[in-house]
Amino acid sequence: MGTCRYIAVNLLILLAGCTTFRLAPAAPLPPPQSFILTFWCGPPLAEFTDARAAEIAAAGFNLVGSPCEGEVTPELNLRALDTAARHGLRLSVADPRFNPGAAGLPGWESRLSAAVADYGHHPALGEYFVGDEPPAADFAAFAAVVARLRAEDPTHRAYVNLLPEFIPPTHLGADSYRDYLERFLGTVHPDLLSYDYYPFGYDEHGNEKDRSTFFSNLALIREQALQHDLPFMLIVLAMPHARYRDSTAAELRWQVFHALAFGARGISYFAYWTPANVEGADIMKFHNGLIEQGQPTLHYLQVAQLNREARAIAQELATFHSVAVADSAGEVAPPFPLGPIEAIEGGPVTAGLFTNGSGQLAILLVNRDYRHDITTDLHLRAGTRLPQVFDSFSAQWTAAELPGITLAAGAARLIRWP
Repeated sequence: MGTCRYIAVNLLILLAGCTTFRLAPAAPLPPPQSFILTFWCGPPLAEFTDARAAEIAAAGFNLVGSPCEGEVTPELNLRALDTAARHGLRLSVADPRFNPGAAGLPGWESRLSAAVADYGHHPALGEYFVGDEPPAADFAAFAAVVARLRAEDPTHRAYVNLLPEFIPPTHLGADSYRDYLERFLGTVHPDLLSYDYYPFGYDEHGNEKDRSTFFSNLALIREQALQHDLPFMLIVLAMPHARYRDSTAAELRWQVFHALAFGARGISYFAYWTPANVEGADIMKFHNGLIEQGQPTLHYLQVAQLNREARAIAQELATFHSVAVADSAGEVAPPFPLGPIEAIEGGPVTAGLFTNGSGQLAILLVNRDYRHDITTDLHLRAGTRLPQVFDSFSAQWTAAELPGITLAAGAARLIRWP
């Protein structure tokens, strides 16, 4: 283990109040299409050292998000790619040469080709970062850049992130959110459907208030992803800003596991490196990201544990596909029965049903209460054999002891019928 990596990891141990431990050697680079664990606002490129890469790898991420601040040059990007590779990470690369704002300007195609020549063959390249939250009026420019990148380098995705459902149609530039999604998919033809949705905030009086369309947005993204045979990714709230509150560990779990229950193939966090030198920072009041003023926060430790669980569950579901989603209360999805489960009592539970090519079934159960633990009574259909339950900490399957399954606030349990 290198000295920088050892220092970085032991800093986290002191923050957590734990005893010492040692990291395993850096893992091989993950396949480009594996389950994505990434974030918004990576370290500024000039500060992306081996110690910073070690912090990111130790938290369970496999894709380093592009920075929100600091200088971006081909030289810094290439140095960052080399650093990422040494720690088993891939990098989301931003470069003005494939910015949609430059599409249509004389010579843009040749500049884009030069960028691909710089980065395309690097083993740590994860994706080309094209842009964020475009209105429908910009789709044509985004489509031109995405198509050109795909022609130049078909092995790496061109990444675009979309607006959430609560944005008014006048800002979407579309008649409805469905129209916005369908026009994007039909024009840009992405390799990944990505969007951000931050559900936890305050009202004008300072009282906690949750956005009401989290599940309808998630359901529509799932529908469109299945229809177009695309993976999808949710960017979750992990840093307070504006009227968004500071997510608890349970609220972080709630966001991530609900995305998995709906079939997500990637999770991104906003944000990793708390942005300070960005436009609007004085208004947005960004603070308490995973890294604050260069130091890991409690959120870093919470997300490191959450990533371990999410990755373990995602690995178990890697060969499965999403079939249906149900809600024990019938409020945010159709009510039970779902697959082998007749009903669930004991608290609000969201359940995602999955199957694979061999006809095996798996269901991810999520506690929709992010304030209280619950113990559910799970009732199976008549004649159904008992399932197995997955422990995401030990990555072991054991026989279920029904009817009770305990779910911590916002937590999830994966069950299967092998």
